[in-house]
Amino acid sequence: MRPDRPRDPVTGPDEGPEPPYPIRMSGPVIKGFGRGSKELGIPTANIPADELSQHPELSVGVYYGVVALDPARFATGETIRPAVLSIGYNPFYKNESKSIEIHIMPPLSAPSPTATTSTDGQVTFHKMPDFYGTPLNLLILGYIRPEYDYVSSEALIEDIRVDCEVARRSLQRPAYRCYLVEDPTSEGNVREEIRWLTSFEMDRLRQHLRRRRSSSAGTNPTTSNYGTPLQSPPSANDKHSRRREAEASPPRRLYLTSDTPDFDAGILSRFRAEGFDVEYLPFRGCQNAVDGCGDVDKERKELENLLHEREDDLEPGERYAVVAYNKPAHLLLESHHQPLTATNPFPRLCALVAYYPDGPLTSTSTTNSNFLTSTSPDTSRGATGSTGSTSSTTTPTTYPPSVPLLCIQIHLAGTSTTTSSIADTLLNSTKNHPRKRHRCHVFTYPESSPRFAEPSSSNYDKLSARLAWSRALETLKRGFGWPATKWRVPDVENVWEEYWRCLSSSSSSSTSAEGGSERDEEDERSHRAAELVGLMVGSGMGVQMESVHSSGSSSSHLYTGAGKGTETETCTIEESPVVVCVPTCAGGTTPSTITKFYTNSHFLSPTPSPSNQSIRLLSRTTGPDRIVDELLLTFTHDRAIPWLLPNLPPTGKDVKVALVLVASFTAGKVARVHAYWDQASVLVQVGVLSRDGLPVVGAEGVDMVVS
Repeated sequence: MRPDRPRDPVTGPDEGPEPPYPIRMSGPVIKGFGRGSKELGIPTANIPADELSQHPELSVGVYYGVVALDPARFATGETIRPAVLSIGYNPFYKNESKSIEIHIMPPLSAPSPTATTSTDGQVTFHKMPDFYGTPLNLLILGYIRPEYDYVSSEALIEDIRVDCEVARRSLQRPAYRCYLVEDPTSEGNVREEIRWLTSFEMDRLRQHLRRRRSSSAGTNPTTSNYGTPLQSPPSANDKHSRRREAEASPPRRLYLTSDTPDFDAGILSRFRAEGFDVEYLPFRGCQNAVDGCGDVDKERKELENLLHEREDDLEPGERYAVVAYNKPAHLLLESHHQPLTATNPFPRLCALVAYYPDGPLTSTSTTNSNFLTSTSPDTSRGATGSTGSTSSTTTPTTYPPSVPLLCIQIHLAGTSTTTSSIADTLLNSTKNHPRKRHRCHVFTYPESSPRFAEPSSSNYDKLSARLAWSRALETLKRGFGWPATKWRVPDVENVWEEYWRCLSSSSSSSTSAEGGSERDEEDERSHRAAELVGLMVGSGMGVQMESVHSSGSSSSHLYTGAGKGTETETCTIEESPVVVCVPTCAGGTTPSTITKFYTNSHFLSPTPSPSNQSIRLLSRTTGPDRIVDELLLTFTHDRAIPWLLPNLPPTGKDVKVALVLVASFTAGKVARVHAYWDQASVLVQVGVLSRDGLPVVGAEGVDMVVS
C-alpha cells in the first residue's frame, strides 16, 4: 500500500539525469488492457515490454521522460512531448504480465490539465487522437516512485495526477527541459539523444521490407507484431475475423504524398482528426536530372509501384484515397491520362486530390491529348477565372450516372499559361479518350501561388486553403461512401443540432428561472455556456470518434460512443474557436470570451428575454464541414440587446431580422460561427435610422425573404 506521507515535488538531481539515465526504449504503440482510458480516464500508449530484458536496472515503478512519435504516421504540434510512465504489473488490477504504459502529457508551455481537480473531485488528463501502430521512441530521464496497491480507483487516479505534476516540474528544470527541444547549442550528449529520439527512418525501412516479404510469400500481414493483441497469441481464425471486421467497417486509408522529406504536421493531424488513417509518403523522384527535369516516365512508374505496395497490404473490401502535392500530383495525373488504356491504374483508389501539380507534363500520350501543348483562349479564360475569383471545370464522360467513376479533384494556383493549359488539356484529353473511368474537377485560385494550402509555406493563403480544404474533404469522404456509410467523426448536422439544443435550453432555463434566485439563474447560464464551448474546438474536451466492429452496429450517440459493437477514441484539435456577429463585432475568439458572450450577450442568453422573442429556421445547407442556416428572428425591443443593438436603450418597437449563420467544423467540433444580418434594416425598424435618401429598407425586406 502507498505510504501516507507527502510527495516530493521533483525527483532527480537538478544538474540533469544521472546514470543509468537516460535510457532508450522504442516500439510500436499497441493495444493495452483497455482500462486506462475507459475506467480511469487516463489514456496511455503501451509499447511492447520485450526491451525490458536489456535493462535490468529498471525496477517496477513510475518514471518520467520524453517521447517522440513517427511524424510519417502521426503528426503533432510538438515533435517531442513530456511523458510519465509506469513499468510493472499494476497491483491494483493484479496484472500477470509486465507492461510499459506511457501517458503523454501536453507541452510544458501549455497549461497543465492535472494541476488542479474540479469542484466535484474529477481530474482531467491530457488526451490525444488514437495512434495504434505508430512507432514511438522513449527516453527515460528519471525515477519517481515504486508501484503501490490502492484501496480505491480514486486513490489511484489521485496518485497518477500527482505523478504527472512531479514529472512536469522535474522536466521544467533547464538540465531536463533541453531534451524537449532540438537546440544546436545543447551539449553533445543531449543532441545525440534527441537525434535518436526523432529518427524513424530505419523503422520505416524495416516496415517496408516486412511488407515486401509478406506480399511475396503470400503470408497474412495482420499477424505481424504490429497487429498481434497483447493478451493472446494469434489464432487460426484471426484472419477471417479481421476480414469480417474490415468488411463491416473498413478503415479509411489516406496517403499524402509530396516531394519533400517531411510534410506539414498540422495538415496530417487534421486529416487524421477527420477520421482518416493517414500515412505520409515522401517521393522525391529520380535524381538523374537532365536540364532540371528527371525521367518523367520512370518517376511515374516508381510512384505507381509505391502505391501498389500499399494496395497489396489492404484487406478485401478496403479502399484508399490519395492527396498529392507538387511533383507527385503531376505524376499521378500522368498515370490517369495514359492514351493506351481506359482502365484506372489503381483499382482500389476511391478518390484522388491533386494540389498544384508542377513540372513539365510530358505525357507519353498523343499530341492531341498532351497535357500542356494544347491551349484554347476561350477555355483558358473560363478555367482561370479572369474576374479574380475561383472557378471550376469538370471533364465530360460518356458513362451513364449509374456507373461509378473515380473522382479526381485538381487545385491549380495562379493565372499563368501553365495553369490554364492544364485545365484546357484535361478537357481535351478526356474528349479524345471519353471512356476513361474517372472525372476530373479542376478548381483554380487566381490570387494564390503554388503551396498555398500548406501553412508552413511562405505562399500560404488562408482563404484559398480554407476553400480548397472544404472541397477536398467532400471529395475524400464521398469517395469512401459518405454520407451513406458510418463515419468515425460525428456528423456535422448532429453536432450543430446539439449546439442548438444547448442554446435553446439556455433560453428556456432563463425563462423558467425568473422566479428563482439571481445566483441560480447565473449558474444555469454559465453551465449552458460551458456546454456550448465544450462543443467547440479549443475546449480541451476532445472529439469522440466511433469505431464500428462486426459484433454489432453502432447507434449514433453523439460524444458517448454508446451502442453495441462500438469503441470510442478521443481526438483533441489544437485550433482556436471563433464566434462573431459581423455587423456589431460581438462574440469571442477564445473559450473564455466565448463563454462570457454566451452567458451574458447572446440572443438566447439575456434574462429576461425581449418580449415575444421567437426564432425559426427557414433553410439549411449542409456540407462535409460547413452548415449555413437562414433564420427568422422576431421580438419586441423592450430590453437591451447587446449583441444586436449595443449601447441602444429599449425602444418598444417590433423587429424582424433575417439572420444567416455560417458554421464551420473541424473533426466533429464547431470551429467558427459567423452571424450576418442587415443592420440598416434593424436600425430602420427601431426608429434610429431614417430611410429618406438612403438605399435601405425596414421589415419589408424580411417579409420578402419569408414569403
